[in-house]
Amino acid sequence: MNGVYKLQNTIMYYEWGSARYIPELLGIKNPDGKPYAEIWMGTHPGGPSLALVDGEKKPLSDFTGSLSFLFKLLASEKPLSIQVHPDKARARAGYARENALGIPPDAPERGYRDGNHKPEILCALTPFRVLCGFRKPEAAQKMLSVFAYPAAKKLLAAFDTGVDAGENGAMKNFLRVLFDLSDDERTGMSSFIRKNIHPLKNEYKKYAAELGLVEKLEGLFPRDPSVLSPLYLNIMDLKRGEAIFVPPGTIHAYIHGAGVELMAASDNVIRGGLTPKHIDRTELFAAARFEPFMPELLKPAPGGLYKYPVPVSDFSLVRIDNDGVDTAIPVSSPSILVCVNGTVSVCFTDGKRMEIGRGESVFIAECAGKNFYLAGSFEAFMASGSTRNTC
Repeated sequence: MNGVYKLQNTIMYYEWGSARYIPELLGIKNPDGKPYAEIWMGTHPGGPSLALVDGEKKPLSDFTGSLSFLFKLLASEKPLSIQVHPDKARARAGYARENALGIPPDAPERGYRDGNHKPEILCALTPFRVLCGFRKPEAAQKMLSVFAYPAAKKLLAAFDTGVDAGENGAMKNFLRVLFDLSDDERTGMSSFIRKNIHPLKNEYKKYAAELGLVEKLEGLFPRDPSVLSPLYLNIMDLKRGEAIFVPPGTIHAYIHGAGVELMAASDNVIRGGLTPKHIDRTELFAAARFEPFMPELLKPAPGGLYKYPVPVSDFSLVRIDNDGVDTAIPVSSPSILVCVNGTVSVCFTDGKRMEIGRGESVFIAECAGKNFYLAGSFEAFMASGSTRNTC
């Protein structure tokens, strides 16, 4: 219809997903409590969308080819893994290497499922807690120093061992020592946390958020050294509408919340902990950047259109907060619009209309922008990619 097509998208069920948020968004029941983790929108072969055209379902890629982005609605009830995404050079090399080793494309131990980089932006739809980017080594040392158990001395000393290489070397050396803790040292760490976390929270109230998250992670992933990650990664609490851009090479973990996630068209994930999935710490060290990094908190202007600034050409993200007025939206490249609140009326210049409710989405061809406008009271997000003729 005039270059705008409703989509049927792929739902992903992962152990960390929420049994409530996505079903409530879609208006469906979930009596079995399945963990609805993500809705994928786009042409990625791992979960391609279908376009509804003249009553038929056709692969979206028939109209677009391969889109340069992957758009998601994400709902995390439990923490996602400590992870990093590769840059383009490492993605190409890693993908070629795993292909040469004959690792099946869908194998759980596969870290590189394609040869693309994976920068991403996360925008909160509910309060959303994330761990993202390394703190300065001295800040991490100060918080780690409250853990008075034997292996903690080894961890603190690791910062000094790498100091000649600067902040990057100090943090990298610390993380290597942390991940190499023996079974007995990991058991001792978990035992210390369980026995002492409450008095520590009372004594060090300024570290309440960090220590409380350590306690939560230890309860979910006992003996995993990554439970200490809140002490060396930044904790960020995003409010609805706020976003962060995560560059390739940035170690991060999404802890809890629902949001819109937009990334380059890639499913490359290198995991380091906090997960029952495959962990590849050797590759994580090769792909990660170890300098201190705090993502900028991106806050939308109230009402109207707001384009989140991102330093990549693979995608752009626009939030549309409409209060009932007729709104034209600029479309210069293949785009996907998803409604997260209210109802969007897509009104065409020939008099036709298309309604999309919460959780529903449409594909918009780049030539369609002058042929329609949006009406109604709603909140929606539009992902756009590299310019390509899809008309």
